Amino acid sequence: MTFPASTAPSLGFVLANLQGVVASAKAQAQNALASMQAGQVNTLFIFSMLDQISGLNITLSQFSGVVGLNAYATAQITGYAGTLTADISAVQNAGIACITWVTANFPVDSGGFIQAFKLNADGTRVPTAFTNAQTAGLQTLLQAFINTIG
Repeated sequence: MTFPASTAPSLGFVLANLQGVVASAKAQAQNALASMQAGQVNTLFIFSMLDQISGLNITLSQFSGVVGLNAYATAQITGYAGTLTADISAVQNAGIACITWVTANFPVDSGGFIQAFKLNADGTRVPTAFTNAQTAGLQTLLQAFINTIG
């Protein structure tokens, strides 16, 4: 008999990975929210947050279509009576709302280019800073994102 190295991951692997990835995303979102509430953040911070949410959505999309995942999650997670794929969609939609807010509210020039950095004469760059008040809408959406994760 050969080792069963299938391209289809086991349900246990998928569920464990989903739980780990989403728990990590929640912790990162909580840290991002705390940073925004505490004061200024900059372009690099916002870009990093967007990349994390985008990466999470890709991972969730890859695993959410695994056949049998809903029944397996209900059977394996004590006290869980939800539908995992619906909860995955809720997390994704909340993340997309954060991305959409940034794309709609990031400063742009008249040509539609984002104003992410100031270029100094010596070639160094200074990322645009955003105050707590400027990110208030994003903070609200980020809290909603966090609330989709138990």
